[in-house]
Amino acid sequence: MKLTKDINYSIVIFFSIFLIFMDAYEFFSIPVSWIGMSLLFLISLFEYKDLFNENVKHILIIAISIVLIPQIFYLLFFESTNSDLSYIFLRIYNLVSFVFVLFFTIHYLQKENLHLFFKFTKYFIFIFSVTTIYIFLAQIFDLYEPLRNRANTNIYGESVQSIFWLSEPHRAMGTFREPVFLVTFFFPIILLYLYNTKEKNIIISIVAGIALGLTRSNYLKLFCIIFLAFLIIEFFLKKKLKIEFLIFFTLIIIFSTFGVFECNLNPESKECIEYEEDVENINSSGEIRIDSNFNEPVVELGNDRLNVIKYFLTSVKFINPGSFSTVNSDYQSYSSQKVNEEMYFSNRTLPKYLLQRYSTQNFGTGNYSLTKYKINVQNLFVFYTQALGIIFPLFLFISIMHFLYIKKINLKSSFLILIMLFFFVSPIEEVNSYYGLIIGLTYNFLFKDRIAYDEI
Repeated sequence: MKLTKDINYSIVIFFSIFLIFMDAYEFFSIPVSWIGMSLLFLISLFEYKDLFNENVKHILIIAISIVLIPQIFYLLFFESTNSDLSYIFLRIYNLVSFVFVLFFTIHYLQKENLHLFFKFTKYFIFIFSVTTIYIFLAQIFDLYEPLRNRANTNIYGESVQSIFWLSEPHRAMGTFREPVFLVTFFFPIILLYLYNTKEKNIIISIVAGIALGLTRSNYLKLFCIIFLAFLIIEFFLKKKLKIEFLIFFTLIIIFSTFGVFECNLNPESKECIEYEEDVENINSSGEIRIDSNFNEPVVELGNDRLNVIKYFLTSVKFINPGSFSTVNSDYQSYSSQKVNEEMYFSNRTLPKYLLQRYSTQNFGTGNYSLTKYKINVQNLFVFYTQALGIIFPLFLFISIMHFLYIKKINLKSSFLILIMLFFFVSPIEEVNSYYGLIIGLTYNFLFKDRIAYDEI
């Protein structure tokens, strides 16, 4: 194989994806996933002169102004810290990298190099799915798992990330810090592959469906139902249905619905022995009951995402352009009374298991501690709308309508919109270069000159 520029790009891109998927690890205090996303941004900069036509440049100037002006205003007129500055910088960095990688992908990843990309994707999905299933079993049966060394995820951090699940069936997280991160990054690339390949991929559908189903993500189940509806519509219109998709979605729903408790499979695990009393309570009552020092006899934990929706619906009428650095603090203020009562007063009598779990700093998308519970909005659409004002959903809506006007409303357009919707309501707060890559690839596979995938 002759190494052309396009092939080199494909190789580097896949190496970047590999690094992005190493979310639970860091290198000299830098998260490996950020190294991968920065690498994607870097290669897009090599071709930046050819990425944008004049019309696009005008739109970008408007969009950049919408983003930057509120952030500059906040830094100039409100008391801010170095932490505020770095936080805002990283958010802007992710936005810019998303745009550049999106246009780079649409412009360069075409034809023969897409063929190569598809070959890489096939093997990557299989290997990563098998790895995820192994790590799931390793965490249950105390087998070897590569040390999760990202700060606040294991012994190198401020505290140990709990990978032990007691109050609910065990959940797969693979090489990510949390199950929902695995879903957000892995699910769309599988969809992209299965939808576009003509090769029979029953085995890949099985292992990928099991791996994702083990995450037990409600967010994932919702989109499985949405994409199943899309396939049904496609079947009635085209009179054909891909069995791989049916297998894939069916396995996700089955494994998401019927989980396994770690201590039922491996009662001799060190965690099950350490939390023996809590295990007995679970087995007898089916839930962990948390005694509290205020009115309600039982405190409900883990309703963060429902609280985010309530917060957004309550505050949406007051939306004005703000700052990236104040969104989470505003949400914290909105829910502070409930959250602090929940975590502070109840922690005096929390079961031993939850005392350990909530002692972990920065577990997943939130920041738990014994006396304070820092949270974030855990939703991309909510985060950007609260930070940038009502102009963000309007800009997003106009962009989608413009696309549909050009490409017309059909199955291809609908599939791309669903992929975008999956990202824009994801529990991850912001876009990044990986999102740009996947959306750009989806656009290319659907609307650029198709290549023959029969040999893939």
